[in-house]
Amino acid sequence: MSDDLSLRLDVIDRQMVDADDIPIGRVDDLLADTAGAGALRFTSILTGAQAIGERLGGRRGRLMAAVARRLRAPAAGSGPTAVGCETIDEIGWELRLALPLRDLPHVAGLEHWLAEHVVGPFPRSGHAGD
Repeated sequence: MSDDLSLRLDVIDRQMVDADDIPIGRVDDLLADTAGAGALRFTSILTGAQAIGERLGGRRGRLMAAVARRLRAPAAGSGPTAVGCETIDEIGWELRLALPLRDLPHVAGLEHWLAEHVVGPFPRSGHAGD
């Protein structure tokens, strides 16, 4: 078996799971910089509607990215949601991160909001009774 990795086949659009096996989104794009001598070094995984919208382009992609940008929390910044490549634990059928979702507050914003505001108030949800 080859040690080569195809970004198109092995990384882009793969499901990301956190260290607790919780699905947290898909790899929608990658961010890279030049590491010297013309080599590329991938620095971040981009995920979410803004990232996929920017990747797709065109009228629909621009609209998707604009809506996602508008709905983001101000503390999250204006760019797509980025997860540092140093958090990758394993690339297989899924892209497994070494951190749990709770340590990635800027990732899966809708899921965090739903957990706090919709699921949290229910008894026995783990958040009720505060």
